[in-house]
Parts: sequence; C-alpha cells; structure tokens
Amino acid sequence: MNKAQKKPLQLQDSLAVRILICVLFPLIAFAGLLLSQGKSPLVAYQTIITSIFGSAYGFGEVIVRASYLILTGLAASIPARVGLANAGGEGQMAIAALGTAVAGSTVLANLPGVIGIPLMLLVGMICGALYAGVGVFLKQKLAMNEILTTILMNYVATYLISAMLFGRLRDPNGWNYPQTVEIAPQLRFHTFFGTRMNAGIFVAIAMAGLTWYIIYHTRVGFAVRTIGGNQMAARYAGIQVRKIQTWVFLFAGALAGLAGAVMVVGVEGRMRISAGETMGFMGFLAAGMAGNNPLLLILSALLIGGLTVAGNGMEINTGLPAATMQILIMLVLLTIMTVGGKRKA
Repeated sequence: MNKAQKKPLQLQDSLAVRILICVLFPLIAFAGLLLSQGKSPLVAYQTIITSIFGSAYGFGEVIVRASYLILTGLAASIPARVGLANAGGEGQMAIAALGTAVAGSTVLANLPGVIGIPLMLLVGMICGALYAGVGVFLKQKLAMNEILTTILMNYVATYLISAMLFGRLRDPNGWNYPQTVEIAPQLRFHTFFGTRMNAGIFVAIAMAGLTWYIIYHTRVGFAVRTIGGNQMAARYAGIQVRKIQTWVFLFAGALAGLAGAVMVVGVEGRMRISAGETMGFMGFLAAGMAGNNPLLLILSALLIGGLTVAGNGMEINTGLPAATMQILIMLVLLTIMTVGGKRKA
C-alpha cells in the first residue's frame, strides 16, 4: 500500500479515535463521580435515556430547550469568527423576551397571528440587537473589553427586568406574581403531540442553516472568515474590519433576541421573572462544543438540551441534585475542546 493510500486511512482512524474518546471519557469520569457518591452509574445512565426518550413530554422539552440553545449559541459563535466574544446572550435574550411580551400584550394584541407573530419575532430581534449594540459600541468607541461588558450587561438586564416585573409591567390580574400580561392567544405558536414543542425549533434550525450559508457561500462570509483568520491581512485586503465586526455583533444580538421572542411566542406566553434562565450561558457552551460551526451547533444544542432535561429525572431516581448534570456537560465540553482543539470547525 502506497503513502497516498495510507494517509486517508490514518486520518479516518484518528477521527474515529477522537470521537471514541469524546464519547467514552466523559461517561467514565462521570461514572467515577457517581460511584464516589455511592450511586449506580447504570441507573443514572438509564435515567438519562428514559428522561429523554421515555415519553413525548420529555423529548418535547429537549426540543424546546434546543431551540433556545441553537439561537443563543449562534449569538456566541458568530462574533467569535470576527475576533470578538459575545458573552451577553443571556441578557440579550431576556431583554428581547420582555420587549416581545410587552408588544404582544399591547400594540400587537389585536393583530391576526399571520401578521402578529412575525412582527413579535422582529421586535425580539430588534431588542436583542439594540442591547448587544451597547456592548459593541463600548468596544469600538471606548476600547472596552466586550467580554466583561456583555457579562456585566447580563446582570443589568436581570435587575432591570426584576424592577419592571415587580413594578409597572406586572400583570394586575396575575395573583401578584412578577410577570407581564399574557399575550393574545392568536399570537402563540401551536404546540405538537401534546407537548410544549412548537415551531420555534424550525425557526432556530432555519437560522442555523442561513448562518452557515452566509459564512461559507457569500462574499460577506468570506470577509468574516478572513477577519477571523487574520485581521491585519483583512485590512490590507481592503475589508472594513470594524464595520463588519459591528454588524456581526448586532446580528448576533438579534439572534439571541429571537430566542427570547421564540420563548414568549412558543412556550411562556408572557415574560416571567426567571424565564429562560441559563439558556444564554448554555448556548455559549453549545457554541464551544460545536467549534462555532452553525450546523454542528444543532447537535450540541440537542445534547445539552437532553442532559439538562435529564437532570430532573436524575434528582428523582438517584437523589443527586439536578445540577449534577452540569458536571457531565462540563466534562463533555472539556473533552471536546481538548481532543479536538487542533481541529478547525
């Protein structure tokens, strides 16, 4: 066998070994943790499988969470391709959810669904983009670190929303619970199979496909990939780096905002005090798992969505807190980043 024949085989073997390590190592390490706590790994893994696939409701919850994670993951992965980091998906999603809920219960309340739902999604995208715009403005005009500013803006969003929901925006007929007035019924997505699963997953997958197409098959995408590869070379090539970075960051904020709008239109019907909590942070992790690839992000979002849903079953069947699943998620992420660190997405 000549060298030309050996090389593809070696590459295939290397890829197979990497995949095997990424699957087995987190499971073995997590099993060790369970054993140290006197718990059975077999029971735990059986619980994970049955929580996800054992009922239509469980699988529907995975899909619902994956729809948020795909969009917030895109909000984190796209800026990374132009040398920026958006850690503010949590706040952008929350602010957009609040704006969508308010619009859906006031100015858009009397519109038919075929018009009102797209407008509500647009409101969410605008709110998310505007909130992300603060971070990119501070970066481009004042040279402030966008990671720190977007993280801090998550806390600002949390406190601002709390003030609004405990104040002027609280539903007067909501039994004093901190939530907005419910949006009109015709402005809600229909659900499927008796679960909370709705058209939000199709919106998320469509945006992932659109993002992938833009990045790899358009002139704008070529400029984005060039900036991500070498900003100085991009400037010498005549690419307006700062302008593209700004627009990419705004687009990322719009996608996080779309996640908030999908949450209101699809599941919540209003904005509640802790709705969508941790979805921005988990989306950031999903983007890291996928190597910032929009299509692989769909798979990583489904994985994280499944593990978070399984956390509740884990708490019931093993006595371990639901947050234990976060350890498994971290193990998967660290393994993927370590084993696949030299592989380009």
